[in-house]
Order: sequence, then C-alpha cells, then structure tokens
Amino acid sequence: MTYNYTEEWSREKIFEVADELVGKTLGEIDKSGWLEKKANKGKIGNMIQSDFFGIPANSISGPDFMYHGIELKVTPVLEKSMRDYTSKERLVLSMINYEKDYKIPFEESVVNKKAKDMLLIFYLHKENMPVKDFRIIKTTLFELSLDDELQVRQDYEGIIGKIREGKAHEISEKQQVFLGACTKGQGKGKDFVKQPFSPELAKKRAYSYKVGYMSAYVRGLLRLQKKEHINVPKQKSFVEGIKEVLDAYKGRTASEINNMLSDKQSSNSKSFLFNIISAMFETKGSNVNRTEEFIKEGYCVKTIVNRLQSGKNQDMSFPNIDFTEIYNDEFDDSTWYGYFAETNYLLVVWDEYKENEYRFIKYVEWSPGEEILIPAEKLYNKIKYMLDNDLVEVDNEGKSNHQAWIDNLPKRGEFAPLQIRPKGSGESVIINLPNSHQRIKKKSIMIDKSYMRRVVGLD
Repeated sequence: MTYNYTEEWSREKIFEVADELVGKTLGEIDKSGWLEKKANKGKIGNMIQSDFFGIPANSISGPDFMYHGIELKVTPVLEKSMRDYTSKERLVLSMINYEKDYKIPFEESVVNKKAKDMLLIFYLHKENMPVKDFRIIKTTLFELSLDDELQVRQDYEGIIGKIREGKAHEISEKQQVFLGACTKGQGKGKDFVKQPFSPELAKKRAYSYKVGYMSAYVRGLLRLQKKEHINVPKQKSFVEGIKEVLDAYKGRTASEINNMLSDKQSSNSKSFLFNIISAMFETKGSNVNRTEEFIKEGYCVKTIVNRLQSGKNQDMSFPNIDFTEIYNDEFDDSTWYGYFAETNYLLVVWDEYKENEYRFIKYVEWSPGEEILIPAEKLYNKIKYMLDNDLVEVDNEGKSNHQAWIDNLPKRGEFAPLQIRPKGSGESVIINLPNSHQRIKKKSIMIDKSYMRRVVGLD
C-alpha cells in the first residue's frame, strides 16, 4: 500500500503509519524499481519515502515530512546472535558548515534539532543475502537521553572549537565519543573546502552518530535480554577505568590471573586468553566487546600472542566479508569504515614464555591511521569494481567444498598490510556473489602479523 502524506496528517499518524512497515521486506515495498538502481545513494530511504509514504524523492533541502518538520532516516542493523543487535553503520545527520556552524550554540544547532524530529526505520541487513530480502524490524521516534545529550553536546562543542581555532583540517572522527565528524565527498579534490580561520583547506565532513553509539541505541530498542556491563572503578572515565583493571593483572601469567578471578575460565578453550580478559572486567561469561560500555565508547579488545615458534604467530582477523555490502554500499558507509575509521582498539599482548604457558606483558591503545585506512579503501573499491563488472573468477571445477578453491580476488601483498583470505571450513563457507551465479568461499579481512607486531612493539 502507498499512502499520500499531506498537511492534514497529525504527527501521531506519521508514526502510526510507519509502524505498518515492520515485518515487510524491502522488496515488498519497492514499487518503482529503486532496488535495481545500482549507483543511487540513499535509494532505500528514497524508496520508503516515495513508494510507501507517497512523498516525492528529491534533493530539496528540508525535512522529508515538510508539514511537520520530521526527517526520515533509514538505517541497517546486524544481528550478532539471537536477539543481540548492532548498527551496521553510522547515522549521518547533516553536513558541517565551517563558515556558519561555529556561530551556532548547541541548543540551536542542527544536531539538537534533529534529536527531536527524526523518524528512524531499522531494517535487518543479512550478510551476503539479496537486498530485497532485508526486513524492516523497528520504527521509532529518535530520543536522546539526558546523559547522552551531555556527551553529544561535548562532542559538538569539540568540533566547533576546532573550527574556531582554525584547525578544521585537523578534525578526526576518533576525537569524538558519540557524535562524530565523518568525511563526506566525491574525492578527486572535490572533498576539500575553505574554513573561516585558516587558509588551509579542510575535508568535507558531516555530523553523525557513530556506529558504537547507534549500536548501543539499537540494543536498547531491540534486545530482550539484560544488557551486559563491565565492572570498573567508579568516578573514573571509561579509559581510566579499563586501564586500572588491566594494570592490576599486568605481568602475571594466565594461570595466576585465572586463579584470581571469581569466574574461572577453561584453559582448553581456543579463546582462553580472550576469555580471561573478559573475566577481568567481571562480565559474567559475556564477551567484553559486547558490553554496553565497550560498544558505546567505540572500543574493541584484540589479543596478540608472541609465540615461542614465530611461524605460529597469527595475523589479526576481522569479521567475514559481506560481498552484498561491497556491491551496494560505498566504503564510507561500510562496516570496513567502522572497523578502521571509528573503532579504537585495546591490544592485549601475551607472551608464550614456555609451551602453552602465557604471560600478560602489556596492552596498547591503537587507533588505525591512514596506513590502514587508505589500503582498506583501495582494497574495498577493487573488490567493488570486480563485482560491479562481473570480473570475479573462481576455479572450483571438480573440487569439493573441503578442497582449496582458486579465485582472482586481490592476493596478500597487493594492499599491504591488509589481505583477504578464506575463513572457515566445510559446506557452510560457500556463498553466492551478488548479481551473479558465481559461488565462492567466505573470506575475511586480515592485518598482517608483522605490521601488528610493530604496532605493539614486539618487532
């Protein structure tokens, strides 16, 4: 059904009608072929706006529900496990205007205004599945809690402060906690603009709620289970608190630490060392990276093990590659961008001082810089080009799913220090590439172990 939004609608009716979207697939809503439009940024939002609400999709500035001042935002979420959700990407609010925004206090800012007048529509993005099968799972009026508003205000003032200091060119997404300043533009020299207090050009940026913050927001809306929390010293900042916890165990062996913990971990588990870290924060068996604090603050724990036999040292792994995402989304809207542009990593280093015995020797805070972000974007775009032009070739003739399949996707060394390679084994690792009948083994992103060893000072 297509509605016809008019000025006669009440504010309440907008949200009542929006609730009818829940349970529908994007394919069921698409009446005009929006999902077939390959290079169309915002096509899902435009589709819902035009084919469901009956509002013409255009680029005219102003709220989508013009008579009520309400903006429509459509955003994908990922299901990490049963009833545990995260946001797939940040939520972009509005472009930063370097020439004007420094004059505007938070109360009158576009950030604060949109905190009161946004209709959010969440759909479930499923890895390597057709977009038409994605299903809408929630609609809501966005609401900013008082505690969150304090941090968003600080983030906004931090961005504005950089503009006033003539340092808009130094703004980085990792400088903020909840409200980010994400890069925007088409590249090729078009993504730099003037700033008022310096002759140096600054990158085009937009106000956005970061992936971590949106993940915490989504979890609050959708999860039925109790939220997991970490136990850190009170009256300390997040970073100060996690450092104090880790410092209490640093220098001890894994066995010694395990004996100190109230929640003992099995040394037979493949994730024994990571589980010990989670237990240090008293997560009661939960993954520390799935706790409310780590998600909201945009932090992630990774372990690095210095093996007795150097050949057993491992590359750092990230989640499986979602080829559907690469085919449909630009790098700046991808999970890859979230991994490398928005996330801060806590690298916990273990030393194998004798066979199968480990000591916690140090931890390092690490924020991936351009050495990672640039090759990541190039690798992403290379795969995207190959998918767009149906150039991926797979040699699996006469081979079972358990045997090695050869393909022509980028190899190790082409986009160092990043690489992609198969992950997993058996039938479950086989997927279909989007827009073709080509089957391929699942792959994941890796960062070369030699690079990560330098990051933590092992080489």
